[in-house]
Amino acid sequence: MTNRKSTKRALLGSVVAMVLCLAMLVGATFAWFTDTASTGVNKIQAGNLDVQLQYATAWDENGNVTSWADAQGRQLEFKKAAGAENETILWEPGCTYELPELRVVNKGNLALKYKVAITGINGSAKLNEVIDWTINDADLSADHSLSAGATSEALTIKGHMKESAGNEYMNESIDGIAITVYATQDTVESDSFTNQYDKNAAYPVVNVTELKEALTNGGVVAVTKDIHTNNIEDTAAARIVISQPTTLNLEKKIITPDNMGNNNTNFCALIIDADITINAGKDGGIDTGVNGGYGVNVRKGAAVTINDGYYYGGGTAVQVQKGTLIINGGTFACEPFGDPYGYNFLINCVDSAYKNGTAKVIIQGGTFINFAPSNNSAEGADTNFVADGYKVVPQTQTNGDIWYTVVAE
Repeated sequence: MTNRKSTKRALLGSVVAMVLCLAMLVGATFAWFTDTASTGVNKIQAGNLDVQLQYATAWDENGNVTSWADAQGRQLEFKKAAGAENETILWEPGCTYELPELRVVNKGNLALKYKVAITGINGSAKLNEVIDWTINDADLSADHSLSAGATSEALTIKGHMKESAGNEYMNESIDGIAITVYATQDTVESDSFTNQYDKNAAYPVVNVTELKEALTNGGVVAVTKDIHTNNIEDTAAARIVISQPTTLNLEKKIITPDNMGNNNTNFCALIIDADITINAGKDGGIDTGVNGGYGVNVRKGAAVTINDGYYYGGGTAVQVQKGTLIINGGTFACEPFGDPYGYNFLINCVDSAYKNGTAKVIIQGGTFINFAPSNNSAEGADTNFVADGYKVVPQTQTNGDIWYTVVAE
């Protein structure tokens, strides 16, 4: 009996040993020599772009500036000729007034380029049309460069009222203006490859004159504050036309005057004659107000891509006369036409161009108020602008409006 128990224990021990050996063998089969090695990367530090505008506060007996102060928020006064300091400043054709000396200080650690602009006009923008502004007797819009920590030369800004200004400018007034310095990156610092990575760095545009000029030149255009346009007349000078390939970044809105026109293709916020991508933030877009014109009119075969933003037009937010419109996002609304058309032409093509294929709309996102992009009558019954692979989700609002949102299937 004892021998049997010993034999069983020996057999059991042998089986356990074999299992352990097999386990070790299997484990060894999947074991590899391993190791790791890593290196640290020095910290990633973003540069600092910081510009300051200063004004002269004191002068020596020779007229040289001896003291400067931060001009932010200050009210600067135009100079008067010696002996006439107490006279009221009244502008008339031929007169020239100048401001105290200014200078620009680069307080950051990045090189920058800058320009000086007249902004914040409070009063008659019409009067400003006949005033020529210069900086050190040169064009006010000229670019200037400053290395990190550097200070510009003293800058003298002058305003000259054109001799051609007629009686229609009498009694007009500008109650206040602002001198603004716009700065952006300059092609000085290099990355791992070149110093040209920021050659297209754009200044923000802040008034309609700058907007027209920037859109005429093309490239990257950034709108960082609401711009109220003056294109209430159907003239070439009044229209805002995109004539060069452009990336338009709308952080704020382009706003046209109320009662702008009769909802035709010329009375609109933007006429697009060249390829453009519009990127808009939550506060950016186009608004043509009450009884306004179209928001956008696409012409000359332009390819237009809209990424987000808010677009409001009189009867039509976006029309394609000739070209291709791609909508990836945004909110689109309009002041409706009278019955029976209503909201039918919120997004629209010129009928003949749509039929022959030279006007196209491709919708891949966005929300459309009271307009079903997949089933509307803009180009006849059952018009569908929604791209394959996308669907429309309607949602009725408390005020009775229906919001049609395009999403991926």
